[in-house]
Amino acid sequence: MSSANKPTAPYKKIVVVGSSGALASYFINAFKQAGNEFQVTLLARPQSVNKLKQQVSNLPQFKIRPVDYNNETELTEALRNQEVLLSLLANEGLAQQPNIIRAAQKAQVKWIIPSEYGSDISRPALRKVSFFADKVKTRELLESNKQIPYTYILTGIFADTYISPLYKWNLNTRNVVIPGDGNSKSSFTPRQDIAAYTLAILRRLDQYRNASVRIASHTLTPNEWVRQVERASGSKFKVQYENAEQLKEQIQKRKVKSNYDYSQIQDELALALAEGESLISWGNNRLDSDKLPEVRPTPLDQIIIDSLEN
Repeated sequence: MSSANKPTAPYKKIVVVGSSGALASYFINAFKQAGNEFQVTLLARPQSVNKLKQQVSNLPQFKIRPVDYNNETELTEALRNQEVLLSLLANEGLAQQPNIIRAAQKAQVKWIIPSEYGSDISRPALRKVSFFADKVKTRELLESNKQIPYTYILTGIFADTYISPLYKWNLNTRNVVIPGDGNSKSSFTPRQDIAAYTLAILRRLDQYRNASVRIASHTLTPNEWVRQVERASGSKFKVQYENAEQLKEQIQKRKVKSNYDYSQIQDELALALAEGESLISWGNNRLDSDKLPEVRPTPLDQIIIDSLEN
């Protein structure tokens, strides 16, 4: 889709929280490519400001504002006169999201896109997952207050991080542990596509008031991933299958001090894959990706090649 045919975004002033996280660089690149279409304010802790300056140096569409996320007065002032709050917070940072949303309400921000960018946590099984707890609290706040419209962006698993130790791939030994029988389909989207899709959604935000947008670059099973990786790498992988019931027992028995314990996250992600809970186009829910034609999903082969090289 040419720039002339893209919808005109209803809101231009975007304030980003989580500007130094795992997603941020992809979003900054997407906003760079959009030119002057949006005015982007990057909120950042003081220690992150210099790094951000290097990324957006001399680009007039960006502003950087240092902020203490624990200071509600300062945060409210930083959000004033902004139109869309775009959260890229992750992991432990998600605990701050309710406070940021309350500050956005005081500042009269017009729309909120909380940090989702993953599985559909409206699924009953996923609402019980420990590392989704902070996202669930954010949803409860937004849905009970209804002061500001919101949009959830659901993307499935980060495709560009799937071939990694987190998902029990060992590229050095050519081993992979597959949860369940490996035949349940899941949704996958690389982070650069997530950023591109999000800008496309910003151009159509009024269509997604208080709603979920479901986007996926690829839908496939873990077994299909193995075949694709073997083809791209030219080498065979030794596959070990992990029993889903044993995963459940490990999760229940493990004593953790944090919702973000690595081993617990690893097993909870594996169980979601085994049981097909990472598929966002479930039940009567359909993907919205084809409604955003300016985005061309990154080919799976390219995602795999990049993962193998990195």
